[in-house]
Amino acid sequence: MITIPLLEACVAVGGRSNKPVSPLDYVIKVTQNSREVQSGTLFVALRGNNADGHSFVAEAEKLGAVAAVVEYEVSNVEMPQFVVPSTVEALGDMARIWRGRLSIPVIAVTGSVGKTSTKELIAHTLYGTFNTHKSRKNFNNQLGVPIELMRLDREHECSVVEFGMRDLNQINYLSRIARPAFAIITNVGVSHINVLKTRENIARAKAEIFEGVDSGGVAILNRDDDFFEFVSRYSSCRVITFGENRKADIKISDIHLSKEANPIFRLNGREVNMSSCVGKHHAYNAAIAYAVATEMGVDRERIFERFSTFVTPERRGVFSYAKNGALLLDSTYSAAPDSIKASLYTLAELSGRGKRTVAVIGDMLELGSHSEEAHRHIGKFVSDLGGIGLLVTVGKYAEFIGRESGIKEWQHFESSAPAAKYLLEAVKGDEIVLLQGSNNVSLDLVVNALESGSL
Repeated sequence: MITIPLLEACVAVGGRSNKPVSPLDYVIKVTQNSREVQSGTLFVALRGNNADGHSFVAEAEKLGAVAAVVEYEVSNVEMPQFVVPSTVEALGDMARIWRGRLSIPVIAVTGSVGKTSTKELIAHTLYGTFNTHKSRKNFNNQLGVPIELMRLDREHECSVVEFGMRDLNQINYLSRIARPAFAIITNVGVSHINVLKTRENIARAKAEIFEGVDSGGVAILNRDDDFFEFVSRYSSCRVITFGENRKADIKISDIHLSKEANPIFRLNGREVNMSSCVGKHHAYNAAIAYAVATEMGVDRERIFERFSTFVTPERRGVFSYAKNGALLLDSTYSAAPDSIKASLYTLAELSGRGKRTVAVIGDMLELGSHSEEAHRHIGKFVSDLGGIGLLVTVGKYAEFIGRESGIKEWQHFESSAPAAKYLLEAVKGDEIVLLQGSNNVSLDLVVNALESGSL
């Protein structure tokens, strides 16, 4: 159990306590969720769009909270209240001293594509050798990362977390809190280019992950990425590289897909068959996990054994079946040009095995002024790739994909509901269907309709 004197917590968040703080009181838990409060909890009252945590301070006291961090004092509450300018920043301050109580390695993953799958594979590879904590889905921003770090306890031996960002100085903030021993950048793409304007700015934002790494840490970088040289200049620690490039430390070679689209490849000469994953891009995730695990002393046979049992996270390139028997490749959680191209490549590979393929592609969001160009680029990629029998596009910008694709069988819909209605009739039981788009396009509703056979 981690314990922090309540007075130290008050100082750490820069708070002004509304009453004297007992030197005998300790914090054993920090939460922003009143439903998680128990005896010894420090409750942080966050102000959100839908609810104000200050409304739950009294409830937190009844449940055993030892104090609350607030932006304004709440009446009719007996426990100490630490008044601060920003409870969001206070949450980060608490996470910083919480993480400082532990000497375990934190493995931090960022990148434009593949963060979550890579985080999951690293954690899966380390499980069984180490008591491993991993961050939950969507807990990758300035709120989520501190919350996840304060779920760490004395029994944990390592932590795997994901860093997301939308602008400069956000990953910097997270890295200085987490102080990662391993700083991983999967790749530099065009996600959030609407805010950052150029890929160089995106690369600079990703490279902020090194800000919290000390000289004894390790950077793990993609040697095949266009911005490898650029981001490596920002690292002052040891660098391990991965990729198909002959100069990579962890070399990927002979990548191909099985008849079920499972990736088979060689990693430093050793054959790997990831029989529960779909797509060649998992070879890169495996190279990263291999680098981390070997650095941490995991037996190599154990590493390859764990690769063979890894299952892709939900809606990030997983197979399921429609009610009529059609095979569905569900990648509806997110979309960016690089990830859609990887999925289309997988679909094209499958089309060469005698089955008609259907690509359902929704808008790629957060591309700003690059939106039309990026969607046209995907359309040209579809045209050059070939092998797709039916193309269905959904959303405002995805129509540009269809226009550039040259595919005769093309249907466009403004939203997912009419697309689902059409596909329930159009998809046959012996076909393979890829579904991918940004989360807000809601193509998961199309998947659900096909799986159930109805809207």
